[in-house]
Amino acid sequence: MVEHAADFEWRGEGEGAEVVLYAPEAASAERGFEKLMPAASLPGVVSPVHAAASGSKVGWVAASETHAAPDLFSTPARGLLLVANASVEEFGLSPGEVGDLVLRNLSEISPPRFGEAEVRRAVENGVVWAAEEGLIPEEDLALFGAPGSASGSATGESDALPRRALSAGAQDLGRRQWIEVYTVAEVLDSDQAEALALSAGALILHTETVSEDLGRLALIAHRERILKQVWSRDFGATADLPAAPLETEEASDLLAAVRAIANYADARAALLLNELRRVFIEEGGVQLHAAWRLGGIAQRDDLLLHRHNLAAIEGGGILSTRDFVAAGTGAMRASAPTFGPGSEEEPWAWEEAGLLERVARL
Repeated sequence: MVEHAADFEWRGEGEGAEVVLYAPEAASAERGFEKLMPAASLPGVVSPVHAAASGSKVGWVAASETHAAPDLFSTPARGLLLVANASVEEFGLSPGEVGDLVLRNLSEISPPRFGEAEVRRAVENGVVWAAEEGLIPEEDLALFGAPGSASGSATGESDALPRRALSAGAQDLGRRQWIEVYTVAEVLDSDQAEALALSAGALILHTETVSEDLGRLALIAHRERILKQVWSRDFGATADLPAAPLETEEASDLLAAVRAIANYADARAALLLNELRRVFIEEGGVQLHAAWRLGGIAQRDDLLLHRHNLAAIEGGGILSTRDFVAAGTGAMRASAPTFGPGSEEEPWAWEEAGLLERVARL
């Protein structure tokens, strides 16, 4: 049972940890609480499990001192926020028409062909590989984060991925990804907005690049491997929630696979960034202003953080939540929801709860 603790905050007891859940209203909190109960039974779980819920969407970050559980984090992805150097007015079109034009021009660019050799380099080095290939300038690398940081790239190991995942990655690396086109409707924090080149009417591009079948197949393979060990030896976990102790080879290989998947998502983000700059070359180009990690598992302060449907955002980090550009506060073990908190008529729950601070409305 979840109890209302404060404005937009609910609390409840899970099997091994307390749950602190943020939601715009009670119905979302109740639905979210039921969905995240497995996270509170993670072996070695550290209380509390932080979560956010809205409508049918729920995300959490569950920390463990001892185990890695492949079921408790979403496949790593990368979010990007770009600002065009030309406003909507300069196009002489409505915002919707500009979006259609961008997508149409993007579809006319032929994606490059990649083989397994390029995929291996992508999963091992991520955006560094993209920079070496001349797809993005070196100044973009800092926005993707320093190696080993909560949002950044770390060296991956292609051998941590099964062969069929690498083969799938060769098919998907250059495949077109979705992108959303917005304009800035209202500036809410003038200082931060100015630093991000966000002004009324500015053209904003937002995308989240995923790892497609490469990530899905890799995590399935590692889950099956861990599950076999749970059945055959004492791993301190159950078949309902397979998990590997940190000192085991299975946990080490899972973490290596997650790093490789994250790098692959970063490489796909860099490819899309390159294509968008080609689309906007006559309009002065686009600037990358924020890049954030979504999902995955990461080590922080001797804890393994399992992120499901949340972004890794330190205090002051910028991300897009579909309707807003916002800055993180470093709450929820430096995680934040990327989905909206409720209807436009309601208070913005993530800000009221101290998770995010709005910079501009899109």
